[in-house]
Amino acid sequence: MKGTSNKELLLEMTKNGNVMKVKLNKRRRRTVLKLLHAIKEKCPWISYVLSVVPFIVGCIGYAKEGLSFWETVYAALAVYFVNPVNDMTNGYILFAEITSVLVVASIILSVLRYAYAKMGHFFIRLSKDATVVYTDNEMGQAVGETVRHGYVMYTDPDDDENKISKLKAEKVRNHIVMFTDDMDNVSFISKNEKKLQGDNIYLMLRDVDPTLLDAVDESKMNLHFFNVYDVLARDYWKKYNLYDRRKGKIKIAIIGFDQVGNAIFKYGYLNNIFSLVQSVEYHIWGASPAEVAFLNTLHTMNDDKIVVHDRGWEEDIEDLAQMDRVIYTFLDGTIELIQFVLYVNPLAEIHCYSDTPAGLAKLYLSDKIVAFGDMKEILTEESIENERLYRQGKLFNYDYSLRYSNSQPAQDFEEAAEKEWKKLNGFFKSSNVARADHYWIEQRLKADGEFDEDSEDAWRIEHIRWSRFYYVNHWSYAKERDNARRKHHLLVPYEELEYSEKAKDGIYSDVLRAEIDKLV
Repeated sequence: MKGTSNKELLLEMTKNGNVMKVKLNKRRRRTVLKLLHAIKEKCPWISYVLSVVPFIVGCIGYAKEGLSFWETVYAALAVYFVNPVNDMTNGYILFAEITSVLVVASIILSVLRYAYAKMGHFFIRLSKDATVVYTDNEMGQAVGETVRHGYVMYTDPDDDENKISKLKAEKVRNHIVMFTDDMDNVSFISKNEKKLQGDNIYLMLRDVDPTLLDAVDESKMNLHFFNVYDVLARDYWKKYNLYDRRKGKIKIAIIGFDQVGNAIFKYGYLNNIFSLVQSVEYHIWGASPAEVAFLNTLHTMNDDKIVVHDRGWEEDIEDLAQMDRVIYTFLDGTIELIQFVLYVNPLAEIHCYSDTPAGLAKLYLSDKIVAFGDMKEILTEESIENERLYRQGKLFNYDYSLRYSNSQPAQDFEEAAEKEWKKLNGFFKSSNVARADHYWIEQRLKADGEFDEDSEDAWRIEHIRWSRFYYVNHWSYAKERDNARRKHHLLVPYEELEYSEKAKDGIYSDVLRAEIDKLV
């Protein structure tokens, strides 16, 4: 088992067992807390009733000692201040004195806890890079743990469904908005629009496609969108890229085409462009009929292929036996898949998506088993804000604008680049970020002597990448460009372009090139 002794494996399994017990205990505690929250939600008056119990019991006790009505009321109120007005005592009075101390202590602790949190938040907000994460889920809380200077504004959806609408934006520079429902994220932004003016907003979208969104008035806020599975896929292809195998024929199986599988394919299709002589085949299992129809329309613009299988992966033994890498994107059935592939294709790389990847690869003899998808490692403040990537995207866009206007960068080109960026809708922002996302490959190819700066080979590779971005976002060729209908006249082979159009695949300004290269 890859050099792992039975003792080490037993310790690992024991450790995992203890982890499971801890997780189970946490779940039980969360269940109890949710039950208490539910009772409090349905009976909000219960805390007030409990707080007056000492007063009621005290009144009974003092009345039994023969005090008048007003003397009884006064004496019962005095127990809250731990200041009995007389030496009378009985069981009722003693109970009232003890429980009143508990009530007063809980109030004091609540006030101190609130004041401590507010003071802590105040000092954090003094940092220039202070970040607040607004969330109603564990994923957002995990991101909050990675924030250097910041904190989490958490609202429990089981506690109060309307609490998100009451949540207010904090006075910080950076805001990460990560509610489970996309509409809650959008609603939070719109309701806090004035408070967010001039700030950086990182908005999580699960279902809404940001490339379909119109340009936002960013004179008020600097808005960025991110998708959890896009972040995962970007991280995956950078860690397990195909660069060193770029000149050979590679067959990749993607089993499962839900959100994870879709993102893995999309970013592989967009970024695995290394050579003019490469041959990468993507074999996909588990796509829906609509997805199959769309995948069959995608052009690769080179010798790469997309093969969609209509049968289950268990039935395509001969095809799986030919794969160089098998990427399994379901959480269930992982062990079955690993063992199946090891039987028919023991030399294949097996990459499995798992939300708890620790220990999976240690179970088998093969050293080619990889577990990926640990969101605690992938989804961090740095990966979400990704300042380098966004800045590269802005500089690429500014370079395009300079080429079209036949001008040179302004002395303060950062401000000019921001101005041009704010004119873009979601699609064209994403297009420039995609260019930046692939640029490290272009730089490495140049460093390895594959081609020179601004050579036509570099332009060819960029044209393939640019075309794929348009294709994967449902654009197609037409003789005349029509953005509204997603038609583009330049979605043709590189050789059919005029020289002026070919040159647009390079970088126009040497000044901006130097800045972009610094960010790789």
